Amino acid sequence: MQTNRFVNSRQYSIQLPDNRHLSWYESGPVSGYPVVFCTGAGMSGILGFGIELLDKLNIRLIVPERAGLGRSSIDPQKSLASFAVDVNALLNSQQIEQYSVVGFSQGAVFAMALAFYGHPSSLSIVAGQDQFDYPATRAILRSDIINMQEQARNTPEALADWLQKNVSAPWLLAFILHYSAEIDQEFYNEPTFLQAYTDCMNQAFHQGNLGYVQDLLISFQEWKFQPEDIHCPVLLWYGEKDESTVHSPDFGKILSTRFSNCQHFILENEGGSLLWTQAERILTHLNV
Repeated sequence: MQTNRFVNSRQYSIQLPDNRHLSWYESGPVSGYPVVFCTGAGMSGILGFGIELLDKLNIRLIVPERAGLGRSSIDPQKSLASFAVDVNALLNSQQIEQYSVVGFSQGAVFAMALAFYGHPSSLSIVAGQDQFDYPATRAILRSDIINMQEQARNTPEALADWLQKNVSAPWLLAFILHYSAEIDQEFYNEPTFLQAYTDCMNQAFHQGNLGYVQDLLISFQEWKFQPEDIHCPVLLWYGEKDESTVHSPDFGKILSTRFSNCQHFILENEGGSLLWTQAERILTHLNV
């Protein structure tokens, strides 16, 4: 029996119309309010958040594995729109009509896609990646992020080739830990979490790293929508001590002005790990 409090307890999959398989993990009561969690870069669906709170809050946490990650089939035509179609198939298979979406880090981009292409009751972005080509946001980006975006736009084949040759689960985990703030490193290196995070990434790269490479390119390339096009209630959560260069460079301040209905929380004593350290606050603000 699984005892790690960060690990989701149930795994399912469905066959999609193009014969690919979509895998997802769940925790919480099956009859609870559905919350679709879009994971960060290179993460499988096995890692959850707030799992010990789900029964009390009557929340069913659903964690889809994007195409090519974990047990979900590779999709050569993967895009933000195709991810939304895949998740919609999952929701239809479970007869789910009302739900909320949470996106963490790189998963924020995919969560925004679900909010644009679907009809969630709310969208929560936690330590999320921003839209880096928005002029005001781009003006405050670090040069290495600008360079990566230019590569993703102008020479995507070369960037993809380098990533496929160099990025593995251990490499990515070490990179994230090294470039995290001290407050986040303390949390990520806690043995129970580190084991769950390591297993999560190892499973994500089970088929190789193509799913991760696709996600990185997709998140840095042009989106087919704008945050202004998202009209459901949005909650932004950032930790002021977050040092990740691939999260919002101003903790979502510009981004918050671009949604028509947005609450913005910047917590001064938190970093990028607030998805887990502030899980109860994030989940109770879903207004479910």
